[in-house]
Amino acid sequence: MTFKKYPASIFAALLTVLVLTVYWRTVGFELVNLDDLYYTVDNTVVKGGLTLSAVKEVFTTLQLDNYLPVTLISYMADVELSGLGPSGFHFTNTALHLLNVLLVFAFLYRSTGSGWKSFFAAALWAIHPMRAESVAWVAERKDVLAGFFFFAGLWAYCEYAKSKKPVLYFLALAAMVLGILSKSIVVVFPAVLLIADFWPLERLERKRDTVKKLLIEKIPFFALSALFSALTLFVQRKALYVEGQKPVFGRLADMATAYFHYLKATAWPFGLVMDDRNTAVHLTGAAALGAGLVILALSFLAWKIRKTAPAATAGWLWYLAVLFPTSGVILLDFYFVADHFTYLPHLGLMIALVWGAGDALGKLFKNPKIPAVAGAGLVIAFSVLCYRQVSLWRDDFTLFGYIDRMTGGKNATAKKSLGVAYYNMGKYKEAYDHYVIALEILPGIKHVNGYRADAAMKLGRYREAAEFYRKELVFSPENKRISLALVEALIMAGDPPGAARQALIHIRQWPGDQGALFYISYFGGEAKARALAGR
Repeated sequence: MTFKKYPASIFAALLTVLVLTVYWRTVGFELVNLDDLYYTVDNTVVKGGLTLSAVKEVFTTLQLDNYLPVTLISYMADVELSGLGPSGFHFTNTALHLLNVLLVFAFLYRSTGSGWKSFFAAALWAIHPMRAESVAWVAERKDVLAGFFFFAGLWAYCEYAKSKKPVLYFLALAAMVLGILSKSIVVVFPAVLLIADFWPLERLERKRDTVKKLLIEKIPFFALSALFSALTLFVQRKALYVEGQKPVFGRLADMATAYFHYLKATAWPFGLVMDDRNTAVHLTGAAALGAGLVILALSFLAWKIRKTAPAATAGWLWYLAVLFPTSGVILLDFYFVADHFTYLPHLGLMIALVWGAGDALGKLFKNPKIPAVAGAGLVIAFSVLCYRQVSLWRDDFTLFGYIDRMTGGKNATAKKSLGVAYYNMGKYKEAYDHYVIALEILPGIKHVNGYRADAAMKLGRYREAAEFYRKELVFSPENKRISLALVEALIMAGDPPGAARQALIHIRQWPGDQGALFYISYFGGEAKARALAGR
């Protein structure tokens, strides 16, 4: 019994309807206070729209301690086309994810000829609940944009492998560069090309395509990967999480935890939540060893079936290779595990599931329609769960209230962001209380000393405000707003000498700043300010 063959356009239409059904309503969502504003409406380079000077600036400077020029240009294009409202940013995220889903289908269909399997792999990847974070979160534009170039490059490479046209090879190379300039995870692209050579392209079975020849063919890709990896580590050196000299076994335990965590979340996608390092589960001892043994056992199994089920082997290798940079081998400053880390790696698991488990089910029940029924059931279930997961990103109170509940009130970021939401509503006492708890949970959390000081000012607690503005300046000495706010707090706290000293420090750091000049004139000019400050 076989399936009726359908043209690719039918599968593409089904995928389009599926993706839009789950994600389209994000166009009506707000920006959330988790990097969305930093990347978009509060970013002085982005909010001016798509200009030559802005493009030049993002290519020649770091933005937000990172180098993501192509991602920032995409935000500029949104501003140019749709203004600074959230709908344009959300629309582009959804559109890019849809394009990625269609590219995944095109790559698999073109290289395997199996319409149904390609459809199910693309569909399960597209609407697994773990995709919600990458698509509904505007700040994760880098995921969907890097994914676009990653999958476009993979498609170009597939066509090159079939036709040997040099232009397609260089298109794949260019797509890799643009992908890395969107998000550095694309440095894994050469490894994925080698996996694709094994399956689905099956180039290792051709006499003219020896292993040596295939490796030589990848030299430009690996060279670019090495170059950009070194650049990324240098650029993000401030963002690397410092835990002293963490031992090798500690890193291995983190890696085992990450690989196992995502496998578990793939099979049981309930209660998905964004964990910071304080609330994430860190397996240690026997638990970490057990997780590591599970990963090793699955890897051994994948190797054993490489000839009878090459797709399952390739899918597992894809998962291992693409997740590696975010598996814990490099200690990131905030997240330990996060759903958005799986945007590219997860496709490998879906390939292994559809081609591996799907074929096994077909043989077991002697009926090829059984896997299709199971696949359809999974697509429906994942769609419902993903729809619910996407709804959590509607606004700050919905998202961070959910995270706060799911983590038992122990997530510092949730407390901070709820505080900001309350502050913006004019509920300063509620905001203050959330900031206090956030600092108790994670004393070094970014910006919260300043936020607490802002709330204290609104509540008339001027001495406390001055204390926490000073603490914020220890972490962010370049923050002009905080520096000037400290002057006002000291004046209101009845400390004119301290205020004069801070105003003079400020004007020395930012010569000609109008705010500092105003306060210096308030003290009767620079000479009197110096006298008051005891200088």
